[in-house]
Formats: sequence, C-alpha cells, structure tokens
Amino acid sequence: MTGRICMADLLEPVLNAAEAGEPELARAVTLVAEAMAVLGITVARANGQALPGISDEKAVLYLLQRYRQALASHSQLEEALALRDLARRIERLERARLP
Repeated sequence: MTGRICMADLLEPVLNAAEAGEPELARAVTLVAEAMAVLGITVARANGQALPGISDEKAVLYLLQRYRQALASHSQLEEALALRDLARRIERLERARLP
C-alpha cells in the first residue's frame, strides 16, 4: 500500500476511544489531529484551499465524516450510523473547549 493511508488506521485511536471517557477521547482526537498534520492531511474548501486555524476536533470530525461516507458507499450502513454518536461526542468536546 505504497503512498496510501487507510482512514481506519489513521482514525484507530479515536475509534478505540469511542467507549472511553472524555479525557481519553480528547487525547485520541489530539493524537489523530497530530498524525494528520505530520502526514500533510488538511481540511480544504471545495476549491482546494486549506482552511487555516481549524481545531483538532474539526479536523478529526472531517476525517470521520469521510470515513462514514466511505463505509456507507460500501454498504456498511450500520457501521456508518454507529459512528454518528462518536462524532457527536467529539462535537461536544469542541464546544466544551471553546470560551
């Protein structure tokens, strides 16, 4: 798999923390966001322009959304829907962090 990154592998810390407490999930979000940065994975507008200053949570939510879409397109709807709750927890983490 040269040059390709598996979304499930990249999201593994967050997926493994799905049932964990908030501190563990927050650490997993940070870990995935840092891995995305190291790998040069950015969140971009439709025109391809990278969004500056995006939060770790938003970056991970974007990747999780893409992963859910990939699952759904491969007829893994149950798995995609199950990740909806995880996305909501990450959204709550971001809201709790904002002033």
